[in-house]
Amino acid sequence: ATGTVRFNGVVTTQAAAAGLVTITNGGVLTITAGGDMNLEGAFLQDGAGTISTAGDITTTNDAITFTDEVTLTGAVALNSGAAGGTITFKDLLNGTQTLGLTAGTGNIDFDGVVGGVTPLGAVTVNSATNVTADAAFSAASFRQVAGSGTTTFTGALATTAAAAVEVDGTNFNFNNTVNLTLGSLDVDATGTVRFNGVVTTQAAA
Repeated sequence: ATGTVRFNGVVTTQAAAAGLVTITNGGVLTITAGGDMNLEGAFLQDGAGTISTAGDITTTNDAITFTDEVTLTGAVALNSGAAGGTITFKDLLNGTQTLGLTAGTGNIDFDGVVGGVTPLGAVTVNSATNVTADAAFSAASFRQVAGSGTTTFTGALATTAAAAVEVDGTNFNFNNTVNLTLGSLDVDATGTVRFNGVVTTQAAA
């Protein structure tokens, strides 16, 4: 579409070989809270238009990809299945809402700045192999429940809420500054942990 695209109702695909959803939007793509997607195939947004979303997306072990800038307008949960497709944000990601990500054995990639204009709410990674944030990452809090590979923050990591940063997994690389306005930094790793930048906590208690 050269103009806008809007989903106000649930989208369901059931064909295992052809259940993907591809949206090539020239204008704004809007997914409302009622526009959840339950897909047998992959989800791909590959247009030049931006995305405004409050809808959840669930796939059956297939990738979820946003090519352009995303703004969260409501709580969003993305789930690519236990066998995992990669979840990718290729551009900026903003919005003061919560974001839950479940990639199973897939990866999670943040290619652009996260929360640079409006920091996200609580971000939760329920499962993934590798989690990679290539630029600055700002949110109320960051929680990783499980990870079997390596989680890497290349840019600065900043949180503002009391939940702060709590991560459980295998390997963690913090390659830039870590700044917690409130709360604590809690890292539980079965593998290696590396800090290459200054870590700052500001909560007195």
